[in-house]
Amino acid sequence: MVPASLFAQRETPLLRDEVAAIKKKLAIALDAVGQPPAGYSKEGEDFNLPTEAYKASGSELFSATHSSAERKFGSKKSLDRSANDMGKEYQKKMAEAQAKGDVQAMTKLAQEMQQKVGQLQVQTVAGSKEPIRVSVQFNVGTGTTIDPDAVVFEGAGFIALKQKDDGTEDKGSVSVFFDPVALKDTKQLSRAEIHLPAKGTSSKTAIFNSIVSLSGPMEAIEAWAKTIDTKKILAQIDGKI
Repeated sequence: MVPASLFAQRETPLLRDEVAAIKKKLAIALDAVGQPPAGYSKEGEDFNLPTEAYKASGSELFSATHSSAERKFGSKKSLDRSANDMGKEYQKKMAEAQAKGDVQAMTKLAQEMQQKVGQLQVQTVAGSKEPIRVSVQFNVGTGTTIDPDAVVFEGAGFIALKQKDDGTEDKGSVSVFFDPVALKDTKQLSRAEIHLPAKGTSSKTAIFNSIVSLSGPMEAIEAWAKTIDTKKILAQIDGKI
């Protein structure tokens, strides 16, 4: 039996500038996905940043450092703003009516407000769309079978594959795999494999591959995925195995 201590990893803290460099690359990759479909706006953003790199016991080489980021896009923001503006206007008019002691005006304002709230709720339901999530991952060791019917687009160093959610035809995901070495000629491949250096790397921050994923309404994300600036994302990959 091989002693477990041989597989132990040594932790090496990342410097602030190194973390900043990784975050910058993630942000560039997210921006390279481009603008969301009409009716959507960004609702949130989250970065999963590493704080250390690891060396295998007995080695001076680092394991590739994983990092990721995500953006969420929704369609309710404009309606939320409308509700906020409507509330401010109501409060102002109600304060004026109260100052005059005009009970009739206050009653009428309350009725109008109730009616407008009901109308806005109907608009919100009608105007709401399924949210879209966009994620970027750096340094992932994975692979998947290439179903010819699932290919959205491909090129030197990347391939986009779609997958529908179980039990639905209108929701799913599109994942774009980026690896300038392993995916150099995707038309010859039956699997999309992206690799990490088996023996490690001398760099704590080198990027070897990336996966960009969009999930949400199938029609919207498939059209959006086709507009991704693939050259800009490939430019963030600076390591070779």
